[in-house]
Amino acid sequence: MKFLGRKILKAFSRLGDTGMSRGTRGDGAWLAVGLVVAGFRLMARLGRRKREVVYSRELEPGETLEIRHLNVDRKGRPVG
Repeated sequence: MKFLGRKILKAFSRLGDTGMSRGTRGDGAWLAVGLVVAGFRLMARLGRRKREVVYSRELEPGETLEIRHLNVDRKGRPVG
């Protein structure tokens, strides 16, 4: 499924690039296509989760660090 998603995203991206390219040369319909795709890209970027530092501390010599993966985040939402 991920492979199919990448193909669709690549085609969508190419459509947007073509729209902006042809649209800036005077074709209004292609400019509209390019602007719509650019709007979707912007909304997707703004909707991404922000990464946050949960814990930070400097390790002393001889100390170890164990990283475990949780199936839920701190708010109880499924992760992954």
